[in-house]
Amino acid sequence: MENINESGNELKKDILEIVSKCVKCRFCITQCPVYEVSDGWVTQGGSGITQSLYYGIKLGRIDKDLRDILMRCTTCRSCEIICDRLMAGVKLVDAIKMGRKLLFEEEVSPLREQQKALENLQLVGNPYGMQPSKRTAWAEGLDVKKAGDSSGSDVLYFVGCEASYDDRVKTVASSIARILQKARVDFAILEEEKSSGDAALTMGEYGLFELLAEENLGKIKKLGFKTIITTSPHDFNCYLKEYPGDMRKMEIQHYTQFLSGLIEQGKVKFNNAMRRKVTFHDPCYLGKHNNIYEEPRTILKAIPGLELVEMQRNRINSLCCGGGGGRMWADFLEEPRLAEVRILEAIDAGAEVLATACPFCLINFEDAIKSLNKENVITVKDIAEIACEALYP
Repeated sequence: MENINESGNELKKDILEIVSKCVKCRFCITQCPVYEVSDGWVTQGGSGITQSLYYGIKLGRIDKDLRDILMRCTTCRSCEIICDRLMAGVKLVDAIKMGRKLLFEEEVSPLREQQKALENLQLVGNPYGMQPSKRTAWAEGLDVKKAGDSSGSDVLYFVGCEASYDDRVKTVASSIARILQKARVDFAILEEEKSSGDAALTMGEYGLFELLAEENLGKIKKLGFKTIITTSPHDFNCYLKEYPGDMRKMEIQHYTQFLSGLIEQGKVKFNNAMRRKVTFHDPCYLGKHNNIYEEPRTILKAIPGLELVEMQRNRINSLCCGGGGGRMWADFLEEPRLAEVRILEAIDAGAEVLATACPFCLINFEDAIKSLNKENVITVKDIAEIACEALYP
């Protein structure tokens, strides 16, 4: 998002300029995932959230009530997509993110769990408060090159916080590393990696985001990488769209794009059959934000024996898992939870495995399967895990 150095009245003016374009048709309500699982009055879709922001500014009510409304948004972009199709193409998500920035400028604190995540980001470079010395523990025994003061590698694998620290997601990082090794890709990871800053940006803490962006970009430029691949679609989107222009001098790819390219080049060939029905959940920041729909499916279709089935809501119509927009660090007690709805949709599609390519989705779906008591019906795996199983005996 542009204009990240704005403040005060200028920021309010820009928000009002966006929101005033909304014609209040309410088509966005039909696509809003939060509206689908809430009691309705809380959000009223992207239009309702931004109208709350509009009147908050007009009435001088930049307060915790407005914060609670703004933070419900998953930033999935479903509202913007239907607005582009049918109406005025209003940048509703941009307005919501700018509203969150305004909250910080007006000294309205984030939700308690979010505040803790931001404090951790500032102190130790990750929202979980984990020690930086443990960040590369997932790579022990894998002979992964670590880029210190210099690196001869052209490819940086940016692992991300979830894949570095979350026990469930660590297997995704190790799977990606093993795939790259199998394809003889000369890559390295950062020895002192920190968050991309996406979480800070999403929750409105632009000052912290700018500090992390400056540090990360300086480090990456110094090491001379030409290509960056990420585990998380959120880090991918952040590097591609939110970082200063120098970042775009490098090729930035989500790992599914990179792996799909390796398959097309014949550098990755799957030998192990996986005779299961698999459906793919399109993560919002991969699909709706960046139009990456086919590369993940290219990977799955290349695996022998795997039958790819589609859920009724797929690609641009995919249902958000509920974890975006800073909601991984907040609990809104929605009933049912979006991840639970998605699990049931995957089961209805006849899938035995729900595949995704986003750490947030993976974590949320694992929890949803347990809460629904569906462990014996369906499992969730990241595409990297599936591909690694098909590569190695």
